[in-house]
Amino acid sequence: MKITSKNMTEHTPLIADLYSAVDAMDANSVASFVTDDVTFQLGNFDILTGRKGVENANASFFETIKAMRHTITGIWASGSTAFCDGLVHYTRKDLSEHEVPFATRLEIQNGKITDYRVYVDISGL
Repeated sequence: MKITSKNMTEHTPLIADLYSAVDAMDANSVASFVTDDVTFQLGNFDILTGRKGVENANASFFETIKAMRHTITGIWASGSTAFCDGLVHYTRKDLSEHEVPFATRLEIQNGKITDYRVYVDISGL
């Protein structure tokens, strides 16, 4: 995970830690950033509710790829809502590479994510 955004917010440390866990493909660690009743959506997949759903969905996705890394080029905040965007670089199981833009919106309360939306097209994987 790399942050190149010149704009930083009070939510930047949480975003950095979250995306470090994502890039480490550690579903348990990713789930530790969310509330018990979190709402989560990745791309055009169904919306999930609950920490265990986030953990299971991430674990399942991580099994489909060899590696991933994010470069976050923008970070913004408006109150309890944080936004980031950039590029995500995937390494497929066959070691071929795929890179696409992404954007994420996070609703944050008391240091935990209550709503987690990732806008990305993973159809090329």
